[in-house]
Amino acid sequence: MPVRSLPPVLLLVFLGTWASALASTPAGPPPAPPPSPSAPVDLDRVEALLSHLSLEDRIGQVMMVGFRGTVLDEEVESLVRGRRVGGVCLFKHNIHSARQVARLNDGLRRLLADHIPPFVALDQEGGNVVRVSDQVVRLPGNMALGATRSTELAYAAGRAQGEDLRRLGFNMNLAPVLDVNLNPHNPVIGIRSYGDSVSLVSEMGRAFARGQQEAGLVTVAKHFPGHGSTSTDSHEVLPVMRETREEVLTQMEPFRAVLQEGLDGLMTAHVAIPGLTGDSVPATLSPQVLEGLLRRDLGFDGLVLTDELEMEAIVQRYGVGRAAVLAMKAGADMVLVPWRPEKKTEVYEALLDAAHEGELPPERLEQAVRRILIAKLRRGLFEAPPLLEERLAAPPPPGNDEVAHLIARASVTLLRTKEGALPLSREARIAVITAEPSLGEALATRAPRVTQLTVPAYPSPSRRAALRRQARKAALQADVVVVGVINARQLELVTAAAATGRPVAVVSMGLPYLTEQVVEARAVLAVYSYQPAATDAAAAALFGEIGTPGRLPVNLRELHFGHGLELTGRKQAAATPGLSSSPASPSSSQEAGR
Repeated sequence: MPVRSLPPVLLLVFLGTWASALASTPAGPPPAPPPSPSAPVDLDRVEALLSHLSLEDRIGQVMMVGFRGTVLDEEVESLVRGRRVGGVCLFKHNIHSARQVARLNDGLRRLLADHIPPFVALDQEGGNVVRVSDQVVRLPGNMALGATRSTELAYAAGRAQGEDLRRLGFNMNLAPVLDVNLNPHNPVIGIRSYGDSVSLVSEMGRAFARGQQEAGLVTVAKHFPGHGSTSTDSHEVLPVMRETREEVLTQMEPFRAVLQEGLDGLMTAHVAIPGLTGDSVPATLSPQVLEGLLRRDLGFDGLVLTDELEMEAIVQRYGVGRAAVLAMKAGADMVLVPWRPEKKTEVYEALLDAAHEGELPPERLEQAVRRILIAKLRRGLFEAPPLLEERLAAPPPPGNDEVAHLIARASVTLLRTKEGALPLSREARIAVITAEPSLGEALATRAPRVTQLTVPAYPSPSRRAALRRQARKAALQADVVVVGVINARQLELVTAAAATGRPVAVVSMGLPYLTEQVVEARAVLAVYSYQPAATDAAAAALFGEIGTPGRLPVNLRELHFGHGLELTGRKQAAATPGLSSSPASPSSSQEAGR
């Protein structure tokens, strides 16, 4: 894409970060664009709207619901229009194409055309949480962004994603993730985090949220006050943070930093924080956390949405209906109930009963609905969008499709390499063993003798022995082997390939912590993502087309935050098939700390 075709913010990115990636020079954090103030809200209009809502309407407004299927039917209409819900959240099972979901979103809005327009939300985080895959930028993900150290790229990512989602009729995104991934064994955050540095997560989160909000999308960051140090998944059990009050407050710093930018909303975490609250009540249901810490101490007056109330961390102890009442009493403004139809009925009736009986005070319900209305007015939900066909016919803003590639190429991190291991020779016989086909495809477009063994990401125990044999066979027929690692299931394939004596290069497309277990590899690259932009960047780096400017956004046991090697030359050697003589040099200590 010609430089002149990029909009101003991406022109700066292109001239700075893209050039840095090609030159193999780590990009420092350029100053992010200044925040723009939120659109003023007519508070008299808010009060007028509020005064016309019945109690049943107000209960509907505080509900964010989901449903099965990809089209509107009587069941969906009964739920959305019948309950007059405040928001709808779509998931992967609701989406099979951009055009289809744009029509679905328009239909959802029409269901409430004579009432309060709904939030139409999704959680399009990038990386391994992508709901819409076509006609939108597919970001490599937060940890890849953390490896770039570029707040300008983070802003561009939020802006591009917000513009693309708005074009499809979404008006809310449940992102970014602001959890600090302090636990390498965290089962639910991982590469969804920018890293394990509080300051890095704070700066990247601020820039991303600002970009997404400036694109007009209601931005709900998550999971307050932090889920990054836990060792269990709240979908299954209630995680308990064992840290002291001071440690919890430190982990919460990214949320405080983003709140200062005028964040629209926060999603709560189903985690117990006894060091902060003195009990085992989940943060989602805790007045000490929501009304005390968030509202009083941090001064946040934006929207608070719960995480899914149907998670086992909540269901096991409280039940969904009771939890909805407790969450509202604690200070939440909306409750997320996305799955079973009977649970939506349970929540609606529990909230209505609590309001009738006085357990849910009218002023608390009114306060919640007021915040919902303010958010909807601020982001223009009451304004009719352009016609659907006009939006679909219009191409995305120039440069949006380049953002993912800019991030991916700036994030490539060379963790270790032996002399002569990189770059690969284009004349070599290269065997690619991977669970992500796009890695092999990216290599095959660059070299004529690439063969690919595509393996399941999560093979059954009965298949593992056969896969090891296939990996060994593929390696024996090659000069060099590239193994793409997404999760721990691929580690034994690295061992099987290396046992043949063939040189092995590993591309880590998931958690970088796994790279410490591939001791047999002669070169190890981390790209933190299996999205196509990331696998293409990995292939480009393996062949020496680009440098390796990324820096570790987390600490490993032996490699520390900020580590990253650079190839100092790209002249290929003819002596060893598949390899070159280009040495790698470590970054300077000054560069490593960026």
